[in-house]
Amino acid sequence: MTDETGPEPLGLCVVANVARQTSHGDGGLEIRTGLRHFAPGAKVWIAPLRWDGGSPSVPVAGRHRGNSRRYSAMVVPRRFLENFRVRAVYSPALLRALGGGPLWTEEHAESYVRYWGTPRLETQVEVEGTDYTRWAPPVTDPPPMELQFEGATHHLAHFNANRARYLD
Repeated sequence: MTDETGPEPLGLCVVANVARQTSHGDGGLEIRTGLRHFAPGAKVWIAPLRWDGGSPSVPVAGRHRGNSRRYSAMVVPRRFLENFRVRAVYSPALLRALGGGPLWTEEHAESYVRYWGTPRLETQVEVEGTDYTRWAPPVTDPPPMELQFEGATHHLAHFNANRARYLD
């Protein structure tokens, strides 16, 4: 550390904010402000993933609602996070809460920020006249009117905050 440059960063991390409103329960009808452990808008630091980046949940560390002096680490659903970005980590306490291991590389962090920052919906394709339903790769939000999947064109039938449904 020098007087001119300030403290040296310990590494880079993906950062997000807890969504102001989160939906819970059957069909997402129960609306809450923030999460049980994190206040709405709270900054959370996402630990480097030890499993597939397509997982619906991510390990985070942030200031707990009940005790804002210490960092708490837990796994939260990614859909409750918004405003993804890359920031430097300067705090040894935060580094310990994130698992103490190596942090993100700049390229890796930027790629996840781009992917997670694009709103996506689960996609379900139904074949009319049958009970055949197939999950397709996620689509952007709002979803396109037509989807090319498995050599056929499917048309948007319905979508909500969680899923887009296409028919033959």
